[in-house]
Amino acid sequence: MKRLSFLLLIAAAAVSCSPKATPAGSGKAAPSSVGRTNDIVILYDNDVHCSVDGYAEMAAMKAEKLARTPYVALVSSGDFVQGGSLGAASKGGYIIDIMNAVGYDYVTLGNHEFDYAIPRLRELTGALRARTLCCNLIDLRNDRRMYDPYAIVDFGGTKVAIIGVATPYSFNSSTPAYFQDDAGNYVYSLCAETFYDNVQNFVDDAREQGADYVVAITHLGDDVNYDPINSQTLAANTRGIDVILDGHSHSTVPSRHLTAKDGKDVLYSQTGAHFENIGVLTIKPDGTCSTELVPVAGYPKKDPAVVAVIDSLKKDYAKLGARKIGWSEVMLPAKDANGDWLVRKYETSLGDLCADAFRITLGTDIAMLGGGSIRKDLPEGDLRYDDIFNVFPFNNSTCTAVLTGRQILDALEFGVGAWPTDFGGFLHVSGLTYEFDPSVESPVVYDVNKAFVRIDAGERRVFNVKVFDSLTGQYEPIDPARTYTVGGTTYLLRDAGDGYEMLKGLGHDTGTPDVDILERYIVESLGGRITASRYGGPQDRVIRR
Repeated sequence: MKRLSFLLLIAAAAVSCSPKATPAGSGKAAPSSVGRTNDIVILYDNDVHCSVDGYAEMAAMKAEKLARTPYVALVSSGDFVQGGSLGAASKGGYIIDIMNAVGYDYVTLGNHEFDYAIPRLRELTGALRARTLCCNLIDLRNDRRMYDPYAIVDFGGTKVAIIGVATPYSFNSSTPAYFQDDAGNYVYSLCAETFYDNVQNFVDDAREQGADYVVAITHLGDDVNYDPINSQTLAANTRGIDVILDGHSHSTVPSRHLTAKDGKDVLYSQTGAHFENIGVLTIKPDGTCSTELVPVAGYPKKDPAVVAVIDSLKKDYAKLGARKIGWSEVMLPAKDANGDWLVRKYETSLGDLCADAFRITLGTDIAMLGGGSIRKDLPEGDLRYDDIFNVFPFNNSTCTAVLTGRQILDALEFGVGAWPTDFGGFLHVSGLTYEFDPSVESPVVYDVNKAFVRIDAGERRVFNVKVFDSLTGQYEPIDPARTYTVGGTTYLLRDAGDGYEMLKGLGHDTGTPDVDILERYIVESLGGRITASRYGGPQDRVIRR
């Protein structure tokens, strides 16, 4: 998402919601301050993704607010334990240590909190001193919610309910197998089919328990073209939520007004990502509320105790991260100059490099890799282990599979089914080329969780698919009846990541992490040097007509 200027953030922050005569859906008189003369302040973040250098500022801001009012809380809308080397190296543990030092009060779950599997999620949230809230994650084996749906905080007589909501599409944007038993049956639910009724139930319950305000910390996003269930549809299909502090889409929204089912205003905000900003929600004694974003780069204070914790953890990691593995003549991009993802809708030189690493190192006919697995540019100049770790921060295991040409064709069709919307399952390939025509209506049919169901008969988007023949040195038309060996990650080729149900269970785990495959390719196959002649730009493996 594009960054906004500091001045624009401050200007937009001045917008505040109008005081309500009655809290939406409460059916009772407007909340009074009950003698409260101080502001209620809720600090918030979303999608930090292991960008730990903002935590000291967050702790300092909490202390600053507490010096002015006793009514302060700190919340996160998810995606905090994954997305960088400190998180992946410790499977989230380092991040929990830092958040405990900062003093978070409540968090909800982003889709990437599930990336280390649910047993590890339980360990991490168990170690987190903040209370984890999620109203829509259910263990179907005992029909119980894994976490409390909401908490009510009494701020000087004014009661604020904080309700946690996770995106129901976490199944496919994380790893579907993590939510299933050994037989492939889903044993967890995120309530996709009853989503709005489920949230409404707990909003109503919180109101009945005396909540004057309801603040939803959600990981839904505001991209209505990507996820059918999003923050805007949540507001439109429920009553009684006063504020939505959101995440997932990495949008920078100082303040926005959404419309609830009963026509009342819902105040909405999102901080961007990677600690670009700290969000500040203020509820004044007269009942008015407002949100603003404070750019972390412009905030002058840091909590020294948190700085010390971060520095200590960085030292633990530094020896591994600083190890030099090679040199690159060019920068290989994952995003464009505006910060928008390239790898989720276009062939890139970085995607070509990564796919080549899988095919050549694993020794397969072809390789396929979803763009969502590639998380950061590879810089020009010295390449250190930390650089390639940031490209592949998920620590996915690699695998091989034997697929028919027909299965490969179906996978390619699914990969461009959402185009031009950004899609983490957009496939980068090696040993294979294909063309696609986005003007053709996609024949891909999805289920409620956005997973593959079938491809309808008729014209397809993908055509002219060719596979490299190592004997002739030429690309030959793919044979739907023939089998090919395919390299990739367990996420894609075994666990149906990004909704690739047609590939589920087909891969065989090599036990080798993806980052090790990339390192071996750069060091052994490229001699430690990435050249401009080879990876100076995309190699026309994926051609859009």
